[in-house]
Amino acid sequence: MSILPKLRSLLSGMIPPSRDDDDPGHKGRVITLCVLASCILWFAFSMQENYIQVLDFPTEVRDLPEDRALAAVPPSSVRIQLEGEGIQILRLYYNPPIVPIDVSGEEVDLALAAPEIIKNVSVQTVTPRTVRLAVETRIRRRVPVEPRINLDFTPGYRLIGKIRSEPDSIWISGARSIVEDIRTWPTRTRNLGQMRDSLDATVALSDSLAPLLDLEVTEVRVVADIQAFTEARRSVDVRATGLPPGVRVTFSPAVVDVVYQVPLSQYDRVLQTQDFYAFVPYDDILRDAQGRVFPMLHVPDGLDVRSPRFEPESLRYYDVRRDD
Repeated sequence: MSILPKLRSLLSGMIPPSRDDDDPGHKGRVITLCVLASCILWFAFSMQENYIQVLDFPTEVRDLPEDRALAAVPPSSVRIQLEGEGIQILRLYYNPPIVPIDVSGEEVDLALAAPEIIKNVSVQTVTPRTVRLAVETRIRRRVPVEPRINLDFTPGYRLIGKIRSEPDSIWISGARSIVEDIRTWPTRTRNLGQMRDSLDATVALSDSLAPLLDLEVTEVRVVADIQAFTEARRSVDVRATGLPPGVRVTFSPAVVDVVYQVPLSQYDRVLQTQDFYAFVPYDDILRDAQGRVFPMLHVPDGLDVRSPRFEPESLRYYDVRRDD
């Protein structure tokens, strides 16, 4: 059955019978159905006509050997001018097939590949017509992960140590010329608000080179130790360091107070440790021309003491002598 008898049969079934031909509602339904029928007829006849249309089709690299890798990203799509029935072009518009890029040769002629997968229409032009692939030997290496996390802290809270990732390094593979130049692999940048608790979150790795490189994982666990700090005070001895044999230095005062910031979890340890003192390098004394030097603070490994300040800030020294 042709399209006209089909439409006639459809419309006759859709128009409800009415005993009153002057009923405004009945006339409105008839007009609506006539407009609908006109649109269907127009669309049906339009889709049978020939058109020239330019469409974009996705591409896909195929048959790449396992020991080879791309050194440059091929075009992700090709632009093809087509001629054919409207219904066929409409089908390709909504469901475009993938144009394969075969790596068996260095240069691929897409004008030969396109007609093999685009059926029922005429392919007139393909842009770009040819694609030259850069293919190299594939290598594999392990690189450190670089967390890109921006933190703000609630007043009184600070970061202990560094932001770490687990795992702290990943395997990457790809073209030799690319992989050899990579020193670290970053995560995606995360901007976090004010923190007062330790960080433990999953963060995606950057995919800036994803088309060319294969990553062992796509995300890592990022952790950071965030603790509350408090101010503390302690009296410490002053020592001279780096003294040559036979040289002694006496400071005035010989004991100073140091005020510092420390995590609450380390407060007692800092107060009790013996390896906590002020010192002045002997080289500073040799360079001094004013008779006063400024002490520095020695802190044992494993303790996080910050922003120390001394009272008094500077020291006098004397009785520098060499015992023969």
